[in-house]
Amino acid sequence: MANFTFLYPMWFLALIPLVALLVIQRKNQHHGGLIAPHIAKQLGMVQKKNGHGFLYGLSVIWFCVTTALAGPSFGYKETPSFQLSGARILVMDMSRSLYAADLKPNRLTQAKYKAKDLLPYWKEGMTGLVAYANSSYLVSPLTGDSKTLDNLITNLSPEIMPYKGKGSNLSAAINQSIEMMKKSGHQQGDIVVLTDGISSSQLEKVTALVDGTKWRISLLGVGTTNGAPIELPNGQLLTDNTGKTVVAKLDPQPLQQIATETHGVAQLIQSDNSDIDAIVRLTKTPLEQVTKNSDTQVNSRANHGYWLLFPIVLLSLFAFRKGMILALLLVLLPVDKSMANTLLSNDYNAHQQYEQKEYQAASEQFQSKQWKGAAQYKAGDYKGAIESLTGLSDVQSQYNLANALAQNGQLEDAKAQYESLLQANPDMKDAQTNLDIVNKALEQQQQQQQNDKNKQSDKNKDNKEQDQNKDKQNQDNKDGSDQSSDSKNSQSQDSQQNQQKDKSQSESKSKSDKQEKSDASSQEQKQQAQDKKQQEQKEKEKSAQASDKQKEQSDADKEKKQAQMQSQQGQIDSDAKTTDPRLQKLEQSGAKEDELLRALLYLQAQQQEPPQASENEW
Repeated sequence: MANFTFLYPMWFLALIPLVALLVIQRKNQHHGGLIAPHIAKQLGMVQKKNGHGFLYGLSVIWFCVTTALAGPSFGYKETPSFQLSGARILVMDMSRSLYAADLKPNRLTQAKYKAKDLLPYWKEGMTGLVAYANSSYLVSPLTGDSKTLDNLITNLSPEIMPYKGKGSNLSAAINQSIEMMKKSGHQQGDIVVLTDGISSSQLEKVTALVDGTKWRISLLGVGTTNGAPIELPNGQLLTDNTGKTVVAKLDPQPLQQIATETHGVAQLIQSDNSDIDAIVRLTKTPLEQVTKNSDTQVNSRANHGYWLLFPIVLLSLFAFRKGMILALLLVLLPVDKSMANTLLSNDYNAHQQYEQKEYQAASEQFQSKQWKGAAQYKAGDYKGAIESLTGLSDVQSQYNLANALAQNGQLEDAKAQYESLLQANPDMKDAQTNLDIVNKALEQQQQQQQNDKNKQSDKNKDNKEQDQNKDKQNQDNKDGSDQSSDSKNSQSQDSQQNQQKDKSQSESKSKSDKQEKSDASSQEQKQQAQDKKQQEQKEKEKSAQASDKQKEQSDADKEKKQAQMQSQQGQIDSDAKTTDPRLQKLEQSGAKEDELLRALLYLQAQQQEPPQASENEW
């Protein structure tokens, strides 16, 4: 008896109502009837004593049921443990087009966010990490440690890739992922690709590589169809071989084609978690569902309370005064399972599905709004959960409603709901924790909006200053032209006056003074030529000064623009932590980890052949 114990002893509290019932019944035994016993005997009204058989039987059944529910256990039982095996590879595009800023702050930061969002859902099986640009590189072998993968993703960037600007080679990454899983003994598995585009030639290579195999490829497109220029870390815009600025655009059609042919799923990046949920629903459980019996056995307490069902059933039969045989037949006859299922309510069936984590199917069957909303929340249908839970007054439903609002991006409404819950239930720690997270997310949103506003204001200010500089230059050129014109007009007027003066003098003088007139005219022409030469020299000096001034202004504008680009680039890391509303997932990493990862990739590059140029080489 040393091993005897009760698994659920709190069920013995159910004996308290039985004790109270017995005490009340015992008190009633001491009270007589309305007529005194000796008078009733004379009148022939003999009172029958009430039997206590029913009460005793009820007490015994009550005690047996309570003891059975308490779970009496006399020892242990051994059960084998099972482990679900399987593998998946996370493939991340690290080409320079990830610097495009059509997603804020850029595609690279958003790709890291989404990759980190996937990791917590992949608890079953093993996960590896591959990065690729023009060549493919193994970043992490298959592992069950999501924290290691999280740290590696933080340090990934196009700048640590051995070959920069050589395009992207998805087929090499797919081939390396397949080889990695085959070496681990897997013949099928999931490959999840985060990329901002696939070229037509790569589409053909990937399709030929996985045609007729069991490898399933799911893709998340990181970017927009409109695209954006690619701003490198040094602030310059990426250009092609002809000097034209490259605009990186995302074409979703190749992604959808690969996913369809391999029975995967293709998603474009979204501001909420709907894209992640779609991929997780397909890849959460490993594709290769092979169960392996481990060598160890799990010892667990055996519940022997079911032995008390036999006396309970036998004692219950005495409650039937007639038809006891029929009642016994009803107890012992087997009931068809399909018939039993028809007797179960929709909520019961839905609850079974909920326990089996079939949340979407359960949400469709639940009649209870409270359970329906909980199932919709688990299934990722946050809008449906909000509709189902709105109006319910119980604490659990209000808490789930606040969570659904937060997950759906309605942070202000979620904050108000959490605060309302905490006013009524100050000790609700989970609500307080979630409220703190929502407040941080709101602060980050406001900071991001302020940063965007400041950037726009600085941009407008720079444009205004440039316009003012252009107007000033135009005005200077105009003033120089006006001064030149005035000088020429003045010189012309002086020349005319001198000619008229010479003419009047020549008429008054005699023909003998003709030689003197010729000499005076020659001197005047020389003087005019000298004045004209001096005027041209002044204009050249003024034009040179205007050109130097314009050059200085252009250099100042260029330096200012470079400083602004460097400032914007310096804010990218801080913006990366404020963009995601759920909260500072990318931590700042030290240069040591970054350099170690760079060295790892360069060692792999030395063992590979140099990559060839691709159609999107920049």
